[in-house]
Amino acid sequence: MAGFSSLDDLVSSVTVDGKFWRADWNKLTHATGTQAAGLWYALPHSTGNPAAMTLGAVGTNLAWHAATDRTQGGIYHGGDVAPETKHILNASAFSASATTMPAIFMLVDMLGWYPVTTTTATGNQALVNSKTFTATVATPTVLTIAAGWDIQTGTCIRLTTTGTLDTGLSLNTNYYWNRTAATTGNLATSLTNLYAGTFVAVSGAGSGTHTATMYIDRAPSNGVGVEAFLTPSVALGAGTPNIQLTYTDSAGNTGNTTPTTLPISNATAPIGQIEYSGTAAGKFGPFIPKAAGDAGIRLVEQFNYNVTHTSGTTNLVLCRPLLTLPMTTIGVAAERDLVNQMPSMPRVYDGACLVWLMYAGAATPVTSGFFGHLDFGWS
Repeated sequence: MAGFSSLDDLVSSVTVDGKFWRADWNKLTHATGTQAAGLWYALPHSTGNPAAMTLGAVGTNLAWHAATDRTQGGIYHGGDVAPETKHILNASAFSASATTMPAIFMLVDMLGWYPVTTTTATGNQALVNSKTFTATVATPTVLTIAAGWDIQTGTCIRLTTTGTLDTGLSLNTNYYWNRTAATTGNLATSLTNLYAGTFVAVSGAGSGTHTATMYIDRAPSNGVGVEAFLTPSVALGAGTPNIQLTYTDSAGNTGNTTPTTLPISNATAPIGQIEYSGTAAGKFGPFIPKAAGDAGIRLVEQFNYNVTHTSGTTNLVLCRPLLTLPMTTIGVAAERDLVNQMPSMPRVYDGACLVWLMYAGAATPVTSGFFGHLDFGWS
């Protein structure tokens, strides 16, 4: 069994050892505009428990912004457990609101997003995934990042150099950023150390040009199983542009693009809508198609609208899907026993930011309530 040596080990871990967490959640559909039938919606920036996430307005336009379990809007799942592994055991969701069924809820680990405030621009826009840096010889060291990437606390980065890294820093190592200002910060070797204030020291200067690059740490391999979707945080204006991404796949191949049949953005897409979803030609959901054979996305290099929206802010989100809950009947819970009924027990990595995506099978009124729970265990 994933994470457990046997069913007996699972039972003992969650009942005797207390390695268990139950998370109850509720979300209201977005307050502006009925959720149209046949479209997908992202619920992290809707109200409820947890509170609404702030997208778009945080960090630098077009620059990677990591999400963690400390990001407002993510469902708390019991904290870090490494070196043990945590898994989802059970899940449920229901609604008593009228005309909310059928619906599908999909739980994803939201790895982070690129805010796109430049929705009135056309052509390829380069996304920011790396910048050069310098480090002080100090305890702790202070890194100064080249302008253009306001790295947010909790972002995982890796370091490269044309020469030799400063003494105390290492290649092929996950570091977690502690933001002290727009271009400065400290490094921690784990999320636990980050939140404890234990940072890396540098005892001697290196040589060459050093670069910090975003790294997806919450996947079996960097980018395997990672998908992308677009959701506005400020309603989009008129315009129906084709959407194309250029990205690095999970195998490290650069310059991959979305297929020839490109997603078409919806005109005046409201906050929370997955903007290219629907049932007509050029509509997909919930994720943007990848090139044939690609197992996932490591990072996105460029974002392209072929024509503009007249206004608005959208967000290019990277995530890892974990489970789905189809709901058919008002007032009746959809349930998943992931130990016995569907023995998948999806792994939840330390730092995971868990959020729901929703498919509206019927026109769903504003502020319709959905409720449910998640059970987690680890060993």
